[in-house]
Amino acid sequence: MFWWLLPVAAAAAGVTAWVALRGSKRLNVRRRPVAHADRLTALPEYRAALRRYRRLLALAGTAAVLLLVSTAVAAARPVAVDTVRPEQHNRDIILCLDASGSMSSADAAVVEVFAKLAREFDGERIGLTIFDSSAIQVFPLTDDYDYAQEQLKNAKDAFEGKPGSSGFLDGTWSGRGSSLIGDGLASCLNSFPATKDPAGRNSQPPPRSRSVVLATDNFLSGKPIMTLDQAAGLARERAVHVYALNPGDLDYGSGAGQPGAQLRAAAESTGGSYYALDSPDAVAGIVDGIERTETSAIQGAPRAVFSEAPGVPLAVALLSAVVLFAVLWRMQRNRLRSRASLRRGVLVLLVLAAVLRPHLPGGSAQAASSDLNVFFVVDTTTSMVAEDYASGAPRLEGVREDIMAIAEQLPGARFSVITFDTTAHVRMPLSTDTLALQTITDVLEPQVTAYAKGSSITVARQVLSERLAAARDSHPSRPRLVFYLGDGEQTSGKEPEAMTVDGGLVAGGAVLGYGTAAGGRMKENTGMEEDPAQAGDAGTGGGGTSGTRGGRYVQDNRPGNAGDALSMIDEGRLRTIAEQLGVPYVHRAAGGTVADMMQPAHPGKVERADADGAVAAGTELYWIFAGAAFLLALPEAVALVRQLRNLPGAGQRVGAR
Repeated sequence: MFWWLLPVAAAAAGVTAWVALRGSKRLNVRRRPVAHADRLTALPEYRAALRRYRRLLALAGTAAVLLLVSTAVAAARPVAVDTVRPEQHNRDIILCLDASGSMSSADAAVVEVFAKLAREFDGERIGLTIFDSSAIQVFPLTDDYDYAQEQLKNAKDAFEGKPGSSGFLDGTWSGRGSSLIGDGLASCLNSFPATKDPAGRNSQPPPRSRSVVLATDNFLSGKPIMTLDQAAGLARERAVHVYALNPGDLDYGSGAGQPGAQLRAAAESTGGSYYALDSPDAVAGIVDGIERTETSAIQGAPRAVFSEAPGVPLAVALLSAVVLFAVLWRMQRNRLRSRASLRRGVLVLLVLAAVLRPHLPGGSAQAASSDLNVFFVVDTTTSMVAEDYASGAPRLEGVREDIMAIAEQLPGARFSVITFDTTAHVRMPLSTDTLALQTITDVLEPQVTAYAKGSSITVARQVLSERLAAARDSHPSRPRLVFYLGDGEQTSGKEPEAMTVDGGLVAGGAVLGYGTAAGGRMKENTGMEEDPAQAGDAGTGGGGTSGTRGGRYVQDNRPGNAGDALSMIDEGRLRTIAEQLGVPYVHRAAGGTVADMMQPAHPGKVERADADGAVAAGTELYWIFAGAAFLLALPEAVALVRQLRNLPGAGQRVGAR
């Protein structure tokens, strides 16, 4: 914004007032004494005409002042922080890695191949999920390739056993057994955000090209929820192509039941292909196969930019210019072709041109940035699908809405997502990619009900402390906000540990509570995609909704109890967590906004991002027309001030001079 124009405009207005108010010999020369003028000015008709003239002159003066102020403000190019979502045309690719023991000697090489694939893609969104008996998402779909390569390097370091990389596989052993290939592939398929129809239900197939690159030796050890064939069928239903990479590529015979043959058949049944990991054609073949699929449009990551916002001052300027033109024409009855009328007509046209906001291509809008690290700690236990948020919606719906609403309030910040159930996992390391954040929130689900073992509401403390410390060490001056989102229900059978972190690590944030004291029923998560037509008939209460996982409700198995289990919010525990973190507690309900709670959360202020954060936009020209209109309005202001100065006051009698 050109703020310096405002004092310049004020100075120009001051000079104009001085010129208008100082004595003028030219005006006095035109005056002539008139005998017995008091008889004329005493007439009721004269007094009524003088009152009308005074009112019109006051209206014109007010319009002139508003015109000068509004055109000056518009010429200064006022700005506001706005959110834009540029349209992108690309594809979605999930890198899916079997991290079981039989793959331990090959995982580092697989990650290297994944890194080569990432370097070959241009503009595609990629994500990484690893699995053994359960799956965790290392990073969500993103087109930030520097961020993706950094995470792939961290993965390779972990598989090579380098110092500081321990804990990378935490969360992959929560299931029953090992190397559950079908479950792993199904989890990777669930890493794609669901596509909704106008009624809010999942629609199939998705409108975007989606592919999974599955790296596994297909050595099953345990009883999966979903077989490889079933997972391949799910991929076909969702129009996802699966490309298989087999590090071993070794079958003991030629039968269709051999691991390699099964993997090949599953991949090719989806329209994908099968490669040995060390095949020289693997990377090129996968890239070529993916690039043959059609790209489709998607709304890109929401980006906050400083956009010019002259709408209000320009609207005031146009209204003022029209009023000024009409009033002066009525007062003076100038011909439309007179010099004064032409000047005022040009003034109106200049303001109208500014309102139309002409622009030239090739400009840019500066990105807005909140220099913050923001950590979302999200409860994904079974209780978070209790149906007491809004008209029977699960609590996770509120969590999803609030995460994105908070992100919108903090443009340009770096966001991380940590989820917890039985254990805590980093679902998204710090990144400015809000589209990746949206993808993560879209696919948030509770753990499989059969694997639930009871959870602690503070189990994420250690992971959070480590991430906060790492963020402090890398950027000591950047504040760190923590938003804890949960219901406070402790099911581990013992008291939770204190949610304390080292002093100074948390600069702000909030604990957000979801649920009601009356409680709500919880749908089971079976890990299987259920037929929506059957979901409404399942369970004791029925009422299943389309697109939910599991049609049955969790049952109350406590001694002496029967029927559907209920989950109630525990606000006492949530307030305790808020006190331990040093942030406020806020109970969240449907329809509430996050704006009111943001100031107590100490979000800081929005600043301009670096030059590389600019977003393409047109070069605005309205301010030139507004400035010209300001200059053209100054003579009108001088004339009006002089007329007001020389106008007889109320009750003043004009006599001979």
